[in-house]
Amino acid sequence: MKNMNRISTRYFWQTFFWAGILTSVLAIYQTAQQFSDLGIALWHSRWIVLPGLLALNIAMGLLGVGFLSRESGGRWIEKIEQPPENNHFQWLGIVLVLFGFFFIWAVRLFFFGGILPQTAPIFFVFLWASLLQVLGLRLMTGRKWYILFILVVLAQGVVYQIYGHLTSVTEYPFSIGYSEAGRHYYASLFYAKSLYNMQLPLPFLHPTRYFLMSIPFVLEGLPLWFHRLWQALLWIGLTAASSTLLARRLALKGWAQILFAAWAFLYFFQGAVYYHLQVCALIIFAGVSVRNLRLSTLFVIIASAWAGVSRVNWFPVPAMLAIAIYLLETPLGQKGWRYWLMPFVWAGSGLASAVISQFVYISISGNADIRTFGSSFTSDLLWNRLLPNETFPMGILPGILLVAGPLFIAIVQMARGNISRLHPLRWISLAAMLVVLFFGGLIVSVKIGGGADLHNMDAFLVLLVLVAASFFAGRVAGEDEPDPVWGQIHMAVLMAALLVPIIFALPQIGFFPRYDHVAVEKDVQKLQEAVSDVAAGGGGEILFVTERQLLTFGILKNTSLVPEYEQSELMEMAMSGNRDYLERYYADLRNHRFAIIVAEKQKFTQQKKNAFIEENNAWVRYVGGPLLCAYKPIESLSSTNIQIFVPRPAQPGCRDPFSE
Repeated sequence: MKNMNRISTRYFWQTFFWAGILTSVLAIYQTAQQFSDLGIALWHSRWIVLPGLLALNIAMGLLGVGFLSRESGGRWIEKIEQPPENNHFQWLGIVLVLFGFFFIWAVRLFFFGGILPQTAPIFFVFLWASLLQVLGLRLMTGRKWYILFILVVLAQGVVYQIYGHLTSVTEYPFSIGYSEAGRHYYASLFYAKSLYNMQLPLPFLHPTRYFLMSIPFVLEGLPLWFHRLWQALLWIGLTAASSTLLARRLALKGWAQILFAAWAFLYFFQGAVYYHLQVCALIIFAGVSVRNLRLSTLFVIIASAWAGVSRVNWFPVPAMLAIAIYLLETPLGQKGWRYWLMPFVWAGSGLASAVISQFVYISISGNADIRTFGSSFTSDLLWNRLLPNETFPMGILPGILLVAGPLFIAIVQMARGNISRLHPLRWISLAAMLVVLFFGGLIVSVKIGGGADLHNMDAFLVLLVLVAASFFAGRVAGEDEPDPVWGQIHMAVLMAALLVPIIFALPQIGFFPRYDHVAVEKDVQKLQEAVSDVAAGGGGEILFVTERQLLTFGILKNTSLVPEYEQSELMEMAMSGNRDYLERYYADLRNHRFAIIVAEKQKFTQQKKNAFIEENNAWVRYVGGPLLCAYKPIESLSSTNIQIFVPRPAQPGCRDPFSE
């Protein structure tokens, strides 16, 4: 943390003003664009006050930067650096802290609301409201401005992220989003015998995620809201654990450890780095040590086995993290080829462990068609998602450059003039691993079904923060000295690294979900009556393409689960073009195997614009169109996008989706 010791109050204020200027420019652009999209004449509405305030902020910011560059600005800095002498100001400080904190929420929820959801306008409010809180803390404690600013920003960001994940906790029985409740169904498969009275195959997608989610099923009868709470706690708890372990391995103490852990917590959510990958990271952060290489090998093998069951592109990640720690903390010296023996052992044992664990899981999972595990290898690549698009307005490439840029620039600044302190092969090895994970993440991100955020860049983000933080904390061993002093990071880069995670945290501010309990109860009753009518009419299979959590948690009674053709599974098969799987689906539709089907509203026509065009079109072509050809909707639920389908009376003559 030596880079924090030489920050001057002048640099802090100048950087703050520049941050306000840049934010104001972006906020004016986003405000004008939003009102244009809404068809509102901004210049003739009361909202014109906002661009006016932003323009005033730009002018005042430029004046502030110029003022601070003069001698009079230096005298002003000296005055505000003096701690307050009157203790009566402490009460004013408390008021300012509370007002600044709640002002951000009030503006986001009640003033901007759904009219202006873009990030830049609320980020502008966040900057100045945070400065107000810093002033309050300054009156109370007399601490340095930049330290209090870091504290205020990180504390609020952590609150936003925790709050945002807890908003998913609700008793609402239907799915929140496209596949939210379906994930609870896949988690339940680990307890299928007790829940459904049948032995079912284990999940082929994200098995370790669903294993973690399945833990509450150990206790029978826990409701859906508790399982939603559990998943929120997985996000919060495992991310906090890996952040804390990273801070500890950097040997940070006291407030430095707390502040860094809070920053890393927010940094990981920029992807977001999924919590089942965090398991790999925390095993490596906790267990790998250059002082005990044999024990470290065991931790690499354990973490790699977890990665092997998780995702194919995570296979090398635990070994790479361990090798990075070794390269950062171990000088090459005169060891020659022996230096590379341990990285070679970790790479080999890690990959072997991942491959073996994958094959073991496939063999015990009960899935008859093992090709489903490789569905991602036959999916289309959508390169347009690298740049801003309707699915991800930020774009994968600009997004990852925004997130990773400050850390990369910080590494360059710390290494400037100090490159010779590390052997060239150490630099090359670290850079090579980062490049591999960067481009690997880009490729996975552009696969159909992805690209809506940065979560497929997760492995790159974890390795990058490990490398950057090790330099920042002085935990990189030089060739000639064990604890070299690295170069200074510019204040603007530190500010960017601090504030960019807030861009991803602010959208978490929102109301807890509310729903019409009466309407929902009526819709559940409609489904129950449809299920009961089938049983009274002599029985028949009932296919829940979606909303299987209604069966998992006993919300619907007296119906048996049909395990085939769950929505996420169907989408995966449609995107990968798994013909054998889909032909079985078409045959069951033609033969009217199911008495009723519960699914989202379907359509024949393909989508021409908006987000996830390719995914929606694959669904319409391979899933929705064939379903509508053989079945017709007879009932729509008012509180959710769900319909009840029954067989069409005539024998369907549907087109072959593979002939198009």
